[in-house]
Amino acid sequence: DLCASRSMDNRVGAFVALEALRLLADDRPAADVYALAATREEVSFAGAYTGAFQIAPDVAIAIDVTHATDYPGSDKQLNGDVKLAGGPVLARGASLNPIVFQGLRETSVKLGMHCPVQGNARSSGTDADAMIATGRGTATGLVSIPNRYMHSPNEIVSLTDLADAAKLIASYVRTITVESDFRP
Repeated sequence: DLCASRSMDNRVGAFVALEALRLLADDRPAADVYALAATREEVSFAGAYTGAFQIAPDVAIAIDVTHATDYPGSDKQLNGDVKLAGGPVLARGASLNPIVFQGLRETSVKLGMHCPVQGNARSSGTDADAMIATGRGTATGLVSIPNRYMHSPNEIVSLTDLADAAKLIASYVRTITVESDFRP
């Protein structure tokens, strides 16, 4: 179930987005759905700023990785108890939309999917930060994949976490209607 490679950080986000689109293809949702593969997330969020500005979505879900803490010497105090194959991680924090978080959380419960919650006291350090501040502001959620040894030549992720993240996002997107209100 585990996969090791360099640069998993950005590759798995693209895979999860495309897999969610594949899951939505047979039973198209009411909402228009876009996938954005943005560049420069590690240094400036430039791709997310310009992409989100061009698309101007009502709601966005950033997909990234988070530090797995299931190995000796990891900092669970800083990053929480995050395990490979422990489910996609839902972020909650001051800059993320609580309605989107609640919708993702409720969807995970309906699916019987365990999704740990990770707190972000300030910004998330992901493309979500750019999408939130783009245009008139975008209601944004963040789904993260546990990644052991992030930013090393041997990053490890769980294929189950990838599949579950795509299923969660696709299922949540199906709940969005024209009447959906993302104002807290």
